[in-house]
Amino acid sequence: MVHILIDSTSDLTREEAASWGITVAPLTVRFGSTEYQDGVDLTPPVFFRKLEESKVVPVTSQVNSGVFMELYKSLLQNREDEILGIFLSSRLSGTYQSARIARNTFPRRSIHLVDSGTASLGAFLLIREAVRLRDQGLSAGEIAGELNRLKGRVRILAALESLKYLLKGGRLPAASAIVGTLLHVKPILSVRDGNVDVAKKVRGNLAAYQWMAGELSEKGYDPRYTPQLGSTQCPVLLDTFRQKLRDQGLDIAQWGHTDVGVVIGTHTGPGCVGVAYIEKE
Repeated sequence: MVHILIDSTSDLTREEAASWGITVAPLTVRFGSTEYQDGVDLTPPVFFRKLEESKVVPVTSQVNSGVFMELYKSLLQNREDEILGIFLSSRLSGTYQSARIARNTFPRRSIHLVDSGTASLGAFLLIREAVRLRDQGLSAGEIAGELNRLKGRVRILAALESLKYLLKGGRLPAASAIVGTLLHVKPILSVRDGNVDVAKKVRGNLAAYQWMAGELSEKGYDPRYTPQLGSTQCPVLLDTFRQKLRDQGLDIAQWGHTDVGVVIGTHTGPGCVGVAYIEKE
């Protein structure tokens, strides 16, 4: 049996994880001296309220190797059991490395790990494909091979409402954040192959959504993999982006939505809207 193990930054809901038969290892977030488990005792709505109100910058922590050792032990009950681990980009967190360290104490043939090179709604695309392949009867090693071939084509485009959370997290020079706020510049981030870059800077939300929709319409995506929308507690902005996608002639009726959670939301803040898709070959 193939057991799929992921970390909480993929932002699957508990219901999604349960229905797909997936085990989730939560990262942690700490506000001052109070620590929470991502998605367990701190939900996105509560987290984003605390993020806006708190004077303390929250700190996130990776899953440690001891947690992975216990999870491996619990999942490998029978000789035919295998584990497929899909984790947040190793360029963004040490969680994947922790999973590798823990694997050293178990038979390597039983545990296959994938550095997704992405996060949140981008990881969702790979996990959904892993579930499909598992249900077709592929082994953990075969699925890992397919995901490693596919992950380089996963791309996220996301427009941020504010630069201040990137600034607080030390991800952006202070001068750039101040200038961007004064000029109402909206940075559009691109996540691909584990790299987070600024794909475009525009004035205002509408221009940001228009650019992302145009980019997706013009360059297209692999139709075998349905894109996934994502947002951080901003339904009105999300609906505006959906309309921009429709205006570009994109049929989004089957596109799902990921409620971006605690760890990734620490850096994006509320009001972030984005889309993940698989680029054409």
